[in-house]
Amino acid sequence: MPSLGTFNIRLFPDRGTEPTAVAERIVDLDADVFMVQEIRDHEAFDAVLAEASSRLGRDYAVTLGPMCRTSDLQLGVVRDRRCFREVEHRTQAQLDPQARCSCRDGHPPALLSVLEDPAGERRAAMSVHLQYGGRRWMHRARRDQWDHLVASIERVRAELGIPLAVAGDFNSTGYADDDRGERRHIQRMVEAAGMVLATADLTCTAYWRPNRRTGDYVPSMLDHILLSEPPREPAQALGMCAVLDGQRCPGDQDNPDFHVVSDHCPVRVVW
Repeated sequence: MPSLGTFNIRLFPDRGTEPTAVAERIVDLDADVFMVQEIRDHEAFDAVLAEASSRLGRDYAVTLGPMCRTSDLQLGVVRDRRCFREVEHRTQAQLDPQARCSCRDGHPPALLSVLEDPAGERRAAMSVHLQYGGRRWMHRARRDQWDHLVASIERVRAELGIPLAVAGDFNSTGYADDDRGERRHIQRMVEAAGMVLATADLTCTAYWRPNRRTGDYVPSMLDHILLSEPPREPAQALGMCAVLDGQRCPGDQDNPDFHVVSDHCPVRVVW
């Protein structure tokens, strides 16, 4: 069964990004297919994929698409060309029947890639990135985006009739403690879409530092993987989420990934 992942690589490449460290995390992920978010430089990311491919014996290639009309960030789907060829891909504007792709109007940044393995079996992978933040209006914006996302999932499943994975940064700041009912809302949306939340049992996929005085690293549950079929193995959060065991840690503790890779951790599941 193919392995699948998602990885928000913060503002890649950000000012402090170390490409070799990013490649190391992709090597750790070692997925046949994985979704990425916040890519700014396609050429620089291709170089990282080439390094990871060389170390893994893979042949990674990425298809990227726009997040929003006003953003230079991109999201996409990475595939190992030894495992899959891309049949087609669709941006958010192509996924919406009215070609709507405005983040401000509640349309979720998304990119769909239809993949085919050497045996001719097809699967679809969708990368998504929802509104960030914990303020009330940000929660409302994510709810609107979920409505559009579920509609897109339903259309894709009805049209293609093949296994589907939807993964990315859902920015679910209220998932861990159900703030403003976000965890329950996500569960309802996943059920409405007829999908399985493969990451339901994870407790950490990212870290943030809410207290500027102490600088403590606090776990957060922002990234999710939705599958049209139950996963073959439990989901895993890698990188600093594994190193820190999903626990809060003091700000003076050495945590290099946060600074040179991303505030998010790679997440992996067997599809």
